[in-house]
Amino acid sequence: MISAEIISVGTELLLGDIVNTDAAFISKKLAEVGIPLYHQTVVGDNAERLESAIRDALSRADILIMTGGLGPTCDDITKNIVSRVFSAPLTMNDDAARTIKAYFDDMGRVMTENNLSQAMLPEGAVMLENHHGTAPGVRLNKTLADFDGEKCVIMLPGPPRELEPMWNESVMPYLREISPYVLYSLNLHLYGIGESAAEAVLRDIMNSSENPTVAPYACEAEVRVRITARADTLEECRNVCRMMSDRIRMTDIGKYIFAESTSDDEASEVMVRRMIDLCRKNSLTVATAESCTAGMIAARIGDIPGCSDVLEGGVVSYSNEVKMNVLGVSEDVLQKYGAVSEECAAMMAEGARRVTGAGIAVSVTGIAGPGGGTDEKPVGTVCFGVADEHGCVTSTEHFGSMKDRGKIRRLTTSAAFMKLIRRISEKYRT
Repeated sequence: MISAEIISVGTELLLGDIVNTDAAFISKKLAEVGIPLYHQTVVGDNAERLESAIRDALSRADILIMTGGLGPTCDDITKNIVSRVFSAPLTMNDDAARTIKAYFDDMGRVMTENNLSQAMLPEGAVMLENHHGTAPGVRLNKTLADFDGEKCVIMLPGPPRELEPMWNESVMPYLREISPYVLYSLNLHLYGIGESAAEAVLRDIMNSSENPTVAPYACEAEVRVRITARADTLEECRNVCRMMSDRIRMTDIGKYIFAESTSDDEASEVMVRRMIDLCRKNSLTVATAESCTAGMIAARIGDIPGCSDVLEGGVVSYSNEVKMNVLGVSEDVLQKYGAVSEECAAMMAEGARRVTGAGIAVSVTGIAGPGGGTDEKPVGTVCFGVADEHGCVTSTEHFGSMKDRGKIRRLTTSAAFMKLIRRISEKYRT
């Protein structure tokens, strides 16, 4: 079976100045064509260490994908080291030189002579055109006696705005030609159960199934169960994953599943999209009344393109005055129960629905910390309200074990979406 490795080149990656999003992007793309990836390496701009990493990778993998180090400066050494390892001297590629010159002409900039170093490619290499920058990509296939057979190295520039279109235009078609399989993953999104508890339910399935594979893993606000199938065609993969999904839904896991996806979207985005879909199916609009989250719930909805047909509006009501004057929370409730109470959350949700005219509204009021907690209501205590035409339901969650203001607010936001999802699922058409 063909396998691949990734080497990301750049001292800035090691120092943390730049987040290595290239490796994550490439990993997902390799999975799409069924090429397994077993190692990823980050190497600084050091010739000796880079050569060692390349030789190690070629001893294990058939395809080596390298990112970064293709620029015109003296610390861009990727092609030089690959040239040495592959015994393929660098030569001027006339097509690459013309492309680089044309790029500068189109930008109205003067090209310095060192930019032509980017047109020096290993002998026998294929140029991969870069329509978004000056450094062309490179693909080199060569039989290497030291590594027992043909090896392929693909070199791409580091900036994602250059790398990603080059991958889609030039690399992906090549990989699809040489890959014997298709890989496909289906994610089941769970809320209200931990990773270890999910694994305990799924253990027998996980141990008995090799294709598809089944694996739970924890995210901040949910657990995902990833089902991954390998087959000759995408349709076969989908059918295998669907059958496994149906099997898992028949277990005790089923009641915790709130959504499916075939991508690695952020958990909160999957929740939001699921909530928006349910609202659209039921011709509902939504409103928010937020205290401790300060608008995060409404902002999450606003992050989704086209949300304007669902999001009616929101009120950030940190002070008691706003709770009373805008949302209609009574002073008696605030004095008797406090701002962090289910009674207050109910009036906030009802007020948001009344003020905006939304079909359904969610409210949150809590103590995100680090101060403000009491023995009765410690940091992390959050009260929720969901109001609609059927009435209002309230609940209280405790996120105090997180001991992190930001995380408490993010978990509160996710919990609010789940409460909307469950309310709509219970009372309306799903």
